[in-house]
Amino acid sequence: MKKLCNLLVVLFAPCHLVAQPLIEVAKSHYTHESWELAYTSYKNVLEINPYNDVYWYRYANTAEKTNHLDEAIEAYRKTIALNTAHGLAMYRLARCYAQKGNTKKVLTWLEKADHTGHYNIQSAIGDQKFKNLHSNDQFKTLTGQLFQPATNKIQAWQRDLEYLVEQVEKEHKNFTHSISLEEWQNAVQKVHNKIPQMTDLEIIGAFMELLAKIGDGHTLLYPPFQGIYAFKALPLEFYYFEDELYVRAAEPEYQSLVGAKVERVGSMPIKDIIDACKEYLGYDNEMQLKWIIPVALGFSDIYELIGASKNRDSIELTSRSLDGQTLTVSIKSGPLTRDPMARFAPPHWIDLQNSKIPLWKRDPENQYWYEYLSDKKIVYFQFNQVRNKPDQSLADFVKELFQFVHKNDVKALILDIRLNNGGNSFLNRALVHEIIRSDKINTHGKLFTIIGRRTFSAAMNLTSDLEKNTATLFVGEPTGSRPNFYGEDNEFILPNSGLTGSISSRYWQGGQTSDDTRTWIAPHLAADLSLENYQKDEDPALEAIFAYLEALKTE
Repeated sequence: MKKLCNLLVVLFAPCHLVAQPLIEVAKSHYTHESWELAYTSYKNVLEINPYNDVYWYRYANTAEKTNHLDEAIEAYRKTIALNTAHGLAMYRLARCYAQKGNTKKVLTWLEKADHTGHYNIQSAIGDQKFKNLHSNDQFKTLTGQLFQPATNKIQAWQRDLEYLVEQVEKEHKNFTHSISLEEWQNAVQKVHNKIPQMTDLEIIGAFMELLAKIGDGHTLLYPPFQGIYAFKALPLEFYYFEDELYVRAAEPEYQSLVGAKVERVGSMPIKDIIDACKEYLGYDNEMQLKWIIPVALGFSDIYELIGASKNRDSIELTSRSLDGQTLTVSIKSGPLTRDPMARFAPPHWIDLQNSKIPLWKRDPENQYWYEYLSDKKIVYFQFNQVRNKPDQSLADFVKELFQFVHKNDVKALILDIRLNNGGNSFLNRALVHEIIRSDKINTHGKLFTIIGRRTFSAAMNLTSDLEKNTATLFVGEPTGSRPNFYGEDNEFILPNSGLTGSISSRYWQGGQTSDDTRTWIAPHLAADLSLENYQKDEDPALEAIFAYLEALKTE
């Protein structure tokens, strides 16, 4: 009888609800963070369908947010019964028990969340719901804060190494996918034994090298950007054009170097520097290296670490300028004042490019935007991060985009994800579904996707989804990851040094099969960006698409 009543509620709901199934209404409220409405909606959904763990989790989450803690607890427990490795539900269940003052159950569920390997419970340190447990030794142990006290700096580093190894072996989906267990254990022991003879920088380098041996792009120790071990930054931005490293931008003091090809630092040739640098970086393929090596070489500590410079305060860089002159310049380093992961240099730096800003560089830090190229009747959609904006979800944006496409004279859609290094893979679904539904766009010669070295993580999963489910043609460079890859930013903090990093906790299988061993997804139309292209504001990828469409007209 109760289920029938709920069905009647749907049938006699206001007109704006009648058009949508109850589940879609609940989902909409949840997406828009209308927690009270979502709480009531999911409660009704579960009366009709109590079998879905997602519905139970969302009901639990909204019950918690609306302070129905007893209901939240029961719903989280139901979620876990239906999905026994739901680490986030376990963590949030612990939060509920913390609010109820049940310390024993808080610790039980935090430990279970930790054991799933799907949730990093170090986030509990800064979570105010657990503030009453901050002095609890078991809580400190679980969150990596309580280690046997180190009596000296050497011991502190060794304890950090022990914690790092413990996290890798517990959290990584398969840490021996590229290294044998014996090789890993030998490498760990070697670092442990050498710590007493190493400087702080050498120890940080050894930790970076150790994680790089795991062999994937999401398992790494981040170069320290702040704190007592912070690396110093150079006032230069490097970039690979074809297979050579150039200075793409610089602070005004070093503008004479802009456009110069790097030849050596100190007496070490750039090829040797790059080969040495690789040993400290986790990566999925050579295209990812083209993205991250220029980032790493923006820190002077790296040159000291590999022996190209005597100290981190400056480097002696030798390069060949645009007019063919050999320049050797002493470059001072300093504190990091910009985002090292930014897609381009800060606006006040001198850039190799001319004053005209090409379409692909117009708004690179905007997560998603589009423009109608009226002269060509093409929609250009740049998608730079798989994250929801605060004022508009990706799903809503995509809906708006395709409404425009279907209401206007649009001959083709260009999706540009060459600058997209990831985010939340589960948000891709809305875009993929809109494309699949669109007969106007999802056909040969109507849909193009620009990919490149920075197409990584969630953007890599999007590329795989598009390859399998749509008629898109890929244009540009190969992707910066593999169709099947170890991923997820499962971050950690070393308890003594405070160094941070990430460990891959999932194996994403976006390939054609589970044993898809391709190094990357390759473009159908290769369009590499040369130094001359960049300098002249040219975009070979867009030009390749325009030429392809022109060729179709003559067929």
